[in-house]
Amino acid sequence: MRSIPVLLLIALLLLLTCGCSESPPAQPTVPVTTATLTPSTLLTTTPTAVITPSRTASVSDNTITIEKNTFRPANMTVKVGSTVRWVNADDHPHRIEFVDKAFSTSTFLLGASQSFSQRFDRAGTYDYDCTIHPYMQGTITVEE
Repeated sequence: MRSIPVLLLIALLLLLTCGCSESPPAQPTVPVTTATLTPSTLLTTTPTAVITPSRTASVSDNTITIEKNTFRPANMTVKVGSTVRWVNADDHPHRIEFVDKAFSTSTFLLGASQSFSQRFDRAGTYDYDCTIHPYMQGTITVEE
């Protein structure tokens, strides 16, 4: 008579553990946290930093977005002293290189979601490309 509750307990444990061998679901790229705040948690919790995704910069910010293996925009005109930023929105790397090696660091490897900036202090034309994808080319024109 005691063996029936034991068998039921074993069957219940087996039933509960059947799905435990599956992989956990994939984690989102940007973690999202929700919390319920009460007066007591407001007084006892330590504030934490909230990281928000950066906005997509427009051309007016002198930003060039790398997307679908293209520079958008590929060509840009800026004033002397301006800084241009390249943002890799692709899921694979790109290596940006200034053709004339005008800067001390003329090659920048950008992984997915990475960016780099270059300040232009002299007027001129600066051609650049992606050494991994040679068909990706562009020009920065710097004017007085």
